[in-house]
Amino acid sequence: MPDREPSRFSRVCPSCGRRVPGNVNSCRCGTTLNTSEIVPPERQTSVASAVALPLLFALFAGGAWAYFRPAESETSQVTARHSIGPPPQREGIYLDPISPGPPRTPPSKASAEAVVAPPAATPAAIAEAPDGDFEDMVARVMPAVVQIESTRSKGSAFFIAYDTLITNAHVVNQDGYVTVKSIDGASGTARVERLAASFDLALLKMAQPSTSQPFITLGTTRGLREGQQVIAIGSALGTLLNTVTRGVVSGLRSSGGATLIQNDAAINPGNSGGPLLDRQGRAIGVTTMTDTDKPSISFAVAIDHVSDLMTGRLQNVGTAPRGLLDVQAASRPAEGDRQKQQGEQELRSGLVELVTAARAIDAGWKEFRNECFTSPIAGRYDREWFAVLVPRAIPTDAAAGCVSYYNSLDRNIKQFQGLMRRLLSDARRANVLPGTIRDGLRENRLEFDWER
Repeated sequence: MPDREPSRFSRVCPSCGRRVPGNVNSCRCGTTLNTSEIVPPERQTSVASAVALPLLFALFAGGAWAYFRPAESETSQVTARHSIGPPPQREGIYLDPISPGPPRTPPSKASAEAVVAPPAATPAAIAEAPDGDFEDMVARVMPAVVQIESTRSKGSAFFIAYDTLITNAHVVNQDGYVTVKSIDGASGTARVERLAASFDLALLKMAQPSTSQPFITLGTTRGLREGQQVIAIGSALGTLLNTVTRGVVSGLRSSGGATLIQNDAAINPGNSGGPLLDRQGRAIGVTTMTDTDKPSISFAVAIDHVSDLMTGRLQNVGTAPRGLLDVQAASRPAEGDRQKQQGEQELRSGLVELVTAARAIDAGWKEFRNECFTSPIAGRYDREWFAVLVPRAIPTDAAAGCVSYYNSLDRNIKQFQGLMRRLLSDARRANVLPGTIRDGLRENRLEFDWER
């Protein structure tokens, strides 16, 4: 069927139905067309431009985008560099989000979970007790540590019950009773209840116990580790009561069934029998000996043997009767050196006590010289009253008017002379060098011929 619908660029002839261009005024059949329907040329151009220009622009823009568009890999890299999120992941590729480098193969499911899952909370380290706690602990145990005096030596001990003490067997020697001196100056007597010489332990019972007496809790060597901190308390040199030293456990040793704690706490003569404590103030050992040539090597008898001694089971512990003798032979000096060292210690402690007595005589002699006898005395002495011990050094009438007072002074001076003779005799038997004796007398203003 002929298309009779006019368009913008043509029209239909009414006579023959042909489509005639819009700018033609007559059809081929000779029919003259209506001039009002002719489309002007400028309208045709504007209409075509309105349709063609947008189309051409679209085609041009598409071509330019295709030409200037970056490669896909470059776009991905730019995106990855500027993205604040995690890097892209593709199947078969795992990009490490922390360290640069080539892609790696993806982790297994288990390791991927380990990477993605947040780390578990780390347990807090156990903090060491503050420094203040150490001083508080020492202050608590101090009243439980005492000095022991036997007829031949001085050492240390500590209460494990209000009426019971522990010390070394070599401190009490063969005595049945010993003197107990506290840091506050109090003095008492204790009975040697039980001995275990092979383990160098002695159990003492107070003759007049006090129910308010502090005592130290017993610990154990089970679980004791090398490097663990320990504290030793004792009467260093036999005169310095309750001296505190600190060290570490060097190891656990065994000798004849006895367990020994080797440690490097500074131990001196007089510390024997004192407690070796852990940080909590529990007794884990009884200080027994040290190597005088190697002061960083000391030993304490394990406190576990004390528990056996208290219950009477100690004789069943171990098989060798020598006990500590093997270690003592290896760690102690030769017997002569040990005896000399002990003699020097006893000399020093004895001189300290005699100086106190000499000062009391000094006060009495001063009063005598001011009130009774003011004349000069021939001779030079460290202390003027030494002249009483020199024949004819004091005139016979010196005591006129003060006879009883002078006689009292004379008795005290003669007693002092006897104590000094005994102290010096013991020092010589112990092979203490004469120079050591002389220096001790000079330092204390006691140099005199006491054998007169």
